[in-house]
Amino acid sequence: MNKIGFPQIGYIFLMAIICSDFYYPAQAKTWMVGPEFILKKPSSAIKRAQNGDVIKIIAGVYENDYAIINQDNLTLEGINGYAHLRSSGPVPGGKAIWVTNGKNIIIRKIEFSGAKVPDKNGSGIRLQRGSLIIDDCYFHDNQMGILTSGNKEARLLIQNSEFNHNILLIPDMRYPAHNIYVGMISEFIMEHSISRGAQYGHGVKSRARTTIIRQNRIFDEGDISASYLIDVPNGGKVIIENNYLYKNKNAQNNTFISYGAEGMKYKDNALSILHNTAINESGITFLLKNHSPIEAQITDNDTTNISANEIPGIEKGGFLDKMKNNLHDYLKEIGKLN
Repeated sequence: MNKIGFPQIGYIFLMAIICSDFYYPAQAKTWMVGPEFILKKPSSAIKRAQNGDVIKIIAGVYENDYAIINQDNLTLEGINGYAHLRSSGPVPGGKAIWVTNGKNIIIRKIEFSGAKVPDKNGSGIRLQRGSLIIDDCYFHDNQMGILTSGNKEARLLIQNSEFNHNILLIPDMRYPAHNIYVGMISEFIMEHSISRGAQYGHGVKSRARTTIIRQNRIFDEGDISASYLIDVPNGGKVIIENNYLYKNKNAQNNTFISYGAEGMKYKDNALSILHNTAINESGITFLLKNHSPIEAQITDNDTTNISANEIPGIEKGGFLDKMKNNLHDYLKEIGKLN
């Protein structure tokens, strides 16, 4: 019978540890943050945390504390109220208060405010890649509430949260601010949440391959209001259902929902607008401006003071769009000649 030597025993022991860790991962560690703890700032805990850990942040204001989150399966949550991440100075990297790159990150009961950067898209959170759940959070007075990259595998779920007054203090129509701006990611779901007080930009803008917006309140307020309440500029599979939608008399656009205005980018496209309550304060207004060739399903919406459920838009790159551009160029040339 062959004897097992020391090197072989070491190898077996090492493999046992690896297999044990695989089947029974180490217990997640909980990090406490607050004035009474060793870690005073959320960023300090984020630097130390490992995959699967939990960071609990005592309610209070954490001024100019920024972080990049690379871990997977990390949970960050406010305790005894909202932990307020407030920016009043330059944002490192010119992106957001928190930048997320990990998978299955959960952010709960955190307040984000004040993010401003030279590119005019400073946000409470920037989702660059991975997947993110926003639960019971509050975003206000940033240039953008939340902003994502165009990572095709990224996913975002927003629930039980509020986005309010994320605007540019000096309006610049080249850089409209949005409460929520989702890039060309795989999936975006928003439910049981509020988007209000947007100015010039949109309440919700999504370029995601799949967009589901259900059981939310998205509405105008104040002297300056949003453009579209919901803008889905690149098509994709979209469900908008059971929402409360309100446009006031100061709205920047006479349409609640826009679809496909910047060109269809996906092979699979569908649009359902179901069981929403849509109220217009005054003027000629439409529930949907459909710039795409697909037929929208519009069913059982309760509308007030809305002129029509759907009107066609100009398909980007289509005949009417080319005619419009040609006319614009011609008038510009005439102006030069005169």
